Amino acid sequence: MEGRHGKRKEKAGSPELLKARQEEETALLRDYSKLKDSLKQITDSKKKDSDALKTTALIIQLNPGYYSVWNLRRTILHEGFLQNTNEETTQGIFNEEIKFVDEILKQNPKSYCAWNHRRWCVEQMGRGSSWEDELAMTDKILKDDPRNYHGWDYRRHIIRQLDLQNQSPTEEALQRLQSELEFTTLKIKEDPSNYSAWHSRSKLINELAENMAEKDKKAMIDSEFDLVKDVVYKNPDNQSAWLYNLGLIGREEPSISIIGASVISFHPLEVVVAFDQNVKLRNPFTVSTMLDHNVVPLEGEWKATGSDSSLGYIWIFQQVSGSVYGPTVEIVIFANDVYGVKAGSKLGSPAVCFEVETGEQDFGVISGRLNQLVVGKNLMIDVTKRLGPVSNPDGTLEAIREPEVKHVVTSLTTSTSLQDRRVVLEREIAVARELMGVEPDCKWPIQVLTTLLLELRKTISLHSAEARIIDDECIGLLEKLITLDPLRQERYEDRRTQLVFDRETLHLLKDAKRSHGMEFADEQPRDLDLSMRGLTHIPISSYLMHLHTLDLDSNAITSTRFLRNLLNVRRVNLANNLIERLEGLQHAPSLEFLSLENNLIATWEDVFSGFVFWHEGKLGRMGAQVKVLLGLNPVIENEGGEYVLEHRWEDVGEVGVDIQWISEEARLAAETHATVVSGTRRVSINVILDGTH
Repeated sequence: MEGRHGKRKEKAGSPELLKARQEEETALLRDYSKLKDSLKQITDSKKKDSDALKTTALIIQLNPGYYSVWNLRRTILHEGFLQNTNEETTQGIFNEEIKFVDEILKQNPKSYCAWNHRRWCVEQMGRGSSWEDELAMTDKILKDDPRNYHGWDYRRHIIRQLDLQNQSPTEEALQRLQSELEFTTLKIKEDPSNYSAWHSRSKLINELAENMAEKDKKAMIDSEFDLVKDVVYKNPDNQSAWLYNLGLIGREEPSISIIGASVISFHPLEVVVAFDQNVKLRNPFTVSTMLDHNVVPLEGEWKATGSDSSLGYIWIFQQVSGSVYGPTVEIVIFANDVYGVKAGSKLGSPAVCFEVETGEQDFGVISGRLNQLVVGKNLMIDVTKRLGPVSNPDGTLEAIREPEVKHVVTSLTTSTSLQDRRVVLEREIAVARELMGVEPDCKWPIQVLTTLLLELRKTISLHSAEARIIDDECIGLLEKLITLDPLRQERYEDRRTQLVFDRETLHLLKDAKRSHGMEFADEQPRDLDLSMRGLTHIPISSYLMHLHTLDLDSNAITSTRFLRNLLNVRRVNLANNLIERLEGLQHAPSLEFLSLENNLIATWEDVFSGFVFWHEGKLGRMGAQVKVLLGLNPVIENEGGEYVLEHRWEDVGEVGVDIQWISEEARLAAETHATVVSGTRRVSINVILDGTH
């Protein structure tokens, strides 16, 4: 039987051997317990003598991961044995300590604590330390176990220390890096799946590239691609090599897009700004209006939708009650005003200004009328402290030419040229396709091909035919991966969901390249049918902000939290999904009809949780009424039937919610046959119309 790293596992042994091992472990536990008692006495008495040091050694030998004992050992050495000693004595103490660490590493070569203690010892030795000797030590460690991550990490630390200690000139430092690169090449040839060697190599080539001319760097990177190609052609399932390959290619830096702004309420004024990902605010966005030809800042507060008002896709500005505003409102947002929860994501434009109309009092007309007026580096920061004169008589900001947006990629192949980026991607896509032809059921070429195609998609127009072709191919690849790699099925389904959602909501956005940001189309539809699409979630719920009707019937959606961002939605069909709990309903102020039939809602608490804020009168705009269909959910049987649930809901009180526990199909059938069931009184006395809203 093969164990980790290809080493053979030992058999459990005979019953007699097992019994002997159990007796030995019992004795060790007894000794360990006594040593811990001694350790407490040492700690309490603050002893720093030989007995204290010996006790820590015995405990560490039994438990090398006891970090606080290692800390205590360092304290004993530093405050006891190393006080008032000469250089020769100090050197001798640390030499003995390193021998002790060597013994521990023989038992447990991957002990974080032991490696940390060794580093401390060598650094404390000062002039007497020899990093060259330590480098030789890692040679031996990595010969015994070439995948020992701690050995590789310590080796990189040694290289850094040699450069600092010797104050090496650049040429000598580069030679040392080149020598280390050759060392990783040797280890990779010995074991092409050695992830630790590939990881160390990635660090080295980044350091080497910093001091190379562009021509030399390109030659080195091309050589690295050739190395990976040679490895994966011999073993297409080599995960380590493929990951290294993706690291060479890099990825486009994530950016935040402000996709639109609009008015959602007039008294008091409420303005909404929608993003394409969850963001937090560093600084409140400036909101101003024009009154008597003067720019007047509006007082108010920005809050995100949902229970956590400091994070969200949708941010709402609510004006202080009683304040006046003009026919238009300006919102100015700077790049440093927001930051995304995705690592490294930032606003794609230096600054954005939206102007929304407030003079149109017909909410249905104004909803969706969006206009991005200005994108410019020199946009004035605060309308109350303008940095320059207002050019236009009415005080609006002057339109500034949009600066050139560079295509920023986090890799050694970084280029501001989209064409250069496409050349690299298309070349590596061809490699992955070729390997798929050789090994059609090998998952790694398929995964890498999917990732590369999605990176290629970021370089083209959202509405182009090429983008559509890429989406269709990636969806097919992910569906194949679901079959080939069922253990990671949920990951592939979520990625597939993102692509399907992007494709089905494309008409909601203007035609634009992703690197330039996304924006709502000027005309927003009222209805959207996403039924039977195999969706596991709603990836970017802010896209759906203007919808009135949303059909999500027969998908695999597990949460209703996305509803908190659907500020205008009236009717939602979530029947035949995988929802277990109602969430986000308290932040859907326009909701009137919600079908949740045939889901997985199992308990009364899972129902009631969605309406707590309704009951407490904390529902955004008041006066909302909603009809909810919950037939064919386990909660009905689990809680004692629909009549029990109806009475339980009555106990909560009138909250403007009409919940029907019986299925809509059964209700219609009953009405057709004029069947009258006694005791079917509903909770709400409000009349809910089933017509189009």
